[in-house]
Amino acid sequence: MHSVPKRIRRRWIAALIGALMLTVFGIGSALASIPVGQARTGKMTWYDDAGYGACGTAINAAAEDLVAVSTAWWTAANPNNDDLCKGVSVQVTYNGKTITVPVKDKCPSCTAEHIDLSKTAFQKLADLNLGVVSGITWKFVGSGGGTGGGGGGGGGTSALPAPTGLRAGATTTSSVPLTWTAVPGAASYSVYRGGTKVGTASGASYTDTGLTAGTGYRYTVAAVDSAGKAGAQSTAVTATTARTGGGGGGTACPAAWSSTRSYVPGDTVAHAGHTYTATYYSTGAVPNDPGSWAVWRDGGTC
Repeated sequence: MHSVPKRIRRRWIAALIGALMLTVFGIGSALASIPVGQARTGKMTWYDDAGYGACGTAINAAAEDLVAVSTAWWTAANPNNDDLCKGVSVQVTYNGKTITVPVKDKCPSCTAEHIDLSKTAFQKLADLNLGVVSGITWKFVGSGGGTGGGGGGGGGTSALPAPTGLRAGATTTSSVPLTWTAVPGAASYSVYRGGTKVGTASGASYTDTGLTAGTGYRYTVAAVDSAGKAGAQSTAVTATTARTGGGGGGTACPAAWSSTRSYVPGDTVAHAGHTYTATYYSTGAVPNDPGSWAVWRDGGTC
C-alpha cells in the first residue's frame, strides 16, 4: 500500500525551519495575514503521525481529523502562538466532496498550496492508496465558518469546538473520573482513551472504569452535535490509577518502567524513584538517560 513517508514532528525542528524561512527567504511580512475565504488550488497528501502538533496540543493523525499546512503560512516566532492556532480551519473540496478540518500542525516540506491531511480526513475525500492528489480546491475558514458549502452529501466535520478544561479527579485502582467545561450546542460527548473511543457522556463528566491499578492513561473528549458529528478533540490529560496495597502518604508511583514494553505519548511509569510521562513513542528508551530527554518528561519523585 502506498504511504507518504513520515516526518519527524518535533516542535523545535519545525520552529527552526520556520525561522530560517523568515530570515533567509524574507516571507514573513508577505504572508503576515491569513487569507480567510480565498479559494486556492493545489494538492493534498496524508500522514498518520502522533505526538504534539505545531500548535502545542496532542494530535493523532491516524485517528482524528486535522490538517498540517505549509511553513509558509506560519508567521509567529513561537508556532504555538500563531494566528493559525486560534480557531482557523481549512475547507477542502475534491471530487464533489467537502470537509472542514482544524489547523493543528505545520508541514515543513509542503509548498504554500500543498496541504497535508490526517489519514482519517484524507479518507473522506479519496483513496489512501493515491497518496498524492492534485487538483483540489481549498481555503482557510474561521472558527465554525463555512463547514460544507451547501448541499447534503456530507463528509464535513462538526463546527463544534473542542471542549476545554478537561481534568481528572481522584482515581481509584480501577477508575478515572473526568470533568470538562460544557460546549454550547453539544448533544453529547465522546470520550477517548489513548485515541480510542471508550464511552459517551450526556453531560460534562464521565468516569472510565475497569482499568488496571497503578497504570497511566491518556484522555481526550469531543463534543457531538445533534446530527451525531463529533467536533475537534480536547487537549489531552493523563491520569494514573491508584496502586493496590496502599500504605503511606505522598504521591503513589505508577507501574515500573519496562525495557521490553512499547510506550505511547501519555503513558506514565516509575523509574529510579521518579514518575515519568512519555512524550513520544518508544521501546527501550531509559527514562533517566540523558539521551531520552525527548521521550520522557520527569514528573518528580514518587
